[in-house]
Amino acid sequence: MTSMDQPPRRQGPATPSDEQLLSAYQRAEPHQKRAAADRLFESYYERVARWCYRFTGDRESAADLAQEVFLKAHRHLESFRGSSQFGTWLYSIARNEALNRMKRSAVPTESEEVLIQVPAPEPDPEELATRSSTSRRVHQLLNTTLDETERIVFTLHYGDDVPLDAITRMLRLDNSSGAKAYIVSAKRKLARAVEKLFVRGEKL
Repeated sequence: MTSMDQPPRRQGPATPSDEQLLSAYQRAEPHQKRAAADRLFESYYERVARWCYRFTGDRESAADLAQEVFLKAHRHLESFRGSSQFGTWLYSIARNEALNRMKRSAVPTESEEVLIQVPAPEPDPEELATRSSTSRRVHQLLNTTLDETERIVFTLHYGDDVPLDAITRMLRLDNSSGAKAYIVSAKRKLARAVEKLFVRGEKL
């Protein structure tokens, strides 16, 4: 049988979009609402968990924070009207919950908006030690170099790949250049800080 004679391959069902899942949630009967909401949130669980881990620097605290985020998102899902992207709306809840937790804490969270990677399962001990040391230095550099808004914008854009225009809307930045201005300012400050480290013979 030639390639032209072969029957066409069956393609799996397309992944529903956020809009389709939101529509399904809105049409669902009351007893089906929770399951429909879970399907809508499903693709965001891992991303929100990573974001929470970057904020807290601790797996247990990150899990608690992520749970708070989704509980609040569930409670307010009925009020979401699609004036922004669903992911942007969800990340705004995550950010607000994280900042509220930081304000409630007697001691500020040690890693507010640190750009670190979640360690892979059972990493090599030497690799883990290197990552931990580097993460602490990066965290220290961000906290001592950038102001709060710069850290948040920098993390959302480079850590979570959130577009600058979405960050501008999410944080309600009313300056003329929006989030881009904070990225430019943050990069300039970080470049100077890293240069000073190299002059002193230090490294991240």
